[in-house]
Amino acid sequence: MASTLALDLAEKAGVRLVRVIYFRAPFFSHEERVGVQVQRWGGAVRFQSITLKKTFLALDRHAEEGLFPCGFCRRLLLERAGRILRRLGADLIVTGEVVGRGGLGREELGELDRDVGLTGRVLRPLSAQRLPPTPAEEAGHVDRSVLLGVAAEPAGERRLAEAARAAGLEDRGEGRRCLLADPGFVGRLRALGAPVGLTENHVRLLEFPHCYPLGAGALLVVALTPEEQVRLQPLFLPTDVRLYIQMSGSPLALLRAPWAALPPGERERVVRAAAERMAQAAGLSLGPGWEVRFRCEWEGETQRMRLPVEEPAVPTLIPS
Repeated sequence: MASTLALDLAEKAGVRLVRVIYFRAPFFSHEERVGVQVQRWGGAVRFQSITLKKTFLALDRHAEEGLFPCGFCRRLLLERAGRILRRLGADLIVTGEVVGRGGLGREELGELDRDVGLTGRVLRPLSAQRLPPTPAEEAGHVDRSVLLGVAAEPAGERRLAEAARAAGLEDRGEGRRCLLADPGFVGRLRALGAPVGLTENHVRLLEFPHCYPLGAGALLVVALTPEEQVRLQPLFLPTDVRLYIQMSGSPLALLRAPWAALPPGERERVVRAAAERMAQAAGLSLGPGWEVRFRCEWEGETQRMRLPVEEPAVPTLIPS
């Protein structure tokens, strides 16, 4: 919603919109909604979707100030947008940024523009009244009085909601959603760690709130609801182990581990720990002796065990 409102305000202030750019990455979602929102400007505005998948999957190795900081992400997006601006011969980049959001205040945003060589070329309609005017505003090409001056605070969020309703945007759905702004996701990513060569598949697994480390490099993901189970199904790799309980409404679990590097005894321990943790995540008492069925995806042969099993291993839940 923020980016769409920013574009709406920019157009009303006199900016002629040429191109709307959506940067794709494994941590962003709702691209299709953004594309639908762009249709409000008709065929005169081109929608362009650009992938930054490889760059974002390695983002933690590039960022010096911490894991996935907002500032580094914004710098990357502005750098790429700046290349397109120069190629098109355009004058301004319009963003939906808000002063204070992601820890970037007035000074930090100004420094960011300088770092990427875009001083005076970035228009932030939602917070423009709190920022120095761009040359386009000073020259009267952009009507500054139309722009807002909100900050990332409760009063500012209410003002944005009011402006969106006034522009008829309140029912147009969400814009881009960033997983790196979700404390639960970031907490799981930090606590569980990311494998070398982080993949989009691993990112999708960390979206599930019930993720558990089982030692020996093993990861267990438990899907409790039917909706979660539908989302989990396509994420199984050939070497993953599938677990479920012989009962109505059973949870579904995906167990991933470096099986080739584990001795047989350790493999058995990991599967036992996964079976017990899955049952506990579903709120099942281990007393009745539930039957757990499990199989490696590439084998297809289903095996069974009874709970509780010997040598229980109950890992700690990663907070969501």
